[in-house]
Parts: sequence; C-alpha cells; structure tokens
Amino acid sequence: MMWQKTSGRFCRIFRGDVGSVYFGPNHPMKPHRLCMTHHLILAYGLHSKMEVYRPHKAYPIEMAQFHSPDYVEFLQRINPENQNLFPNEMARYNLGEDCPVFEDLFEFCQIYAGGTI
Repeated sequence: MMWQKTSGRFCRIFRGDVGSVYFGPNHPMKPHRLCMTHHLILAYGLHSKMEVYRPHKAYPIEMAQFHSPDYVEFLQRINPENQNLFPNEMARYNLGEDCPVFEDLFEFCQIYAGGTI
C-alpha cells in the first residue's frame, strides 16, 4: 500500500492479495495490517475522498529494468523448500532472516514492483 498526494486528493495504491504474505514469527513486517487498514478506510468511507489504484503485477521484463536479470530469475526459482540448495545466491542477494524466503515470494515482489511502477 502506498500513499501519494496529487491535485488536492490522496492516492492509494493497494492490492488485497499482498496481505496474505507471512514473513515469519520474528519478522517485524506484518502485511495483514495492510488489509486491516483497507477495511478501516472502507468502514469510515475515506475511500470516497481518495483515488484508489490497483496495480498490475510487474512482469519479469519490467523488474529487470531495475534489477539484474539473474536476480529476477532467482526470485522466480527460490522457495522455502529449495532455499537450502542455494547458499551462495542467498548470501549474494542478501536473503535470510531480514529478507526471508516465503511462499509466493516472487508474486509478492511482482505486486510491490507493479505498485512502484
């Protein structure tokens, strides 16, 4: 979820499917809070005072405009079950406790990249 003020109105970029991501019990990011915020905005009628956009999931080629193609490809391959097979790549791309590998990691990256684009 992102906010931006344009032409006197707030714009909100949001996709509900981002709220289902779980980073793990010790990680400070809790994306389900984005959905809770969304429901509060709807309940208070605040959405009528803002422009709301639902971004597309960025395509790998779009992501490769900002990241190396090998990094984008690695994000497509990595998952919790196979992450132990890639210790060098995990270190190279700084994945681990602070940036955990979780189910649907690439889809999550696509959603956030799409919102940024």
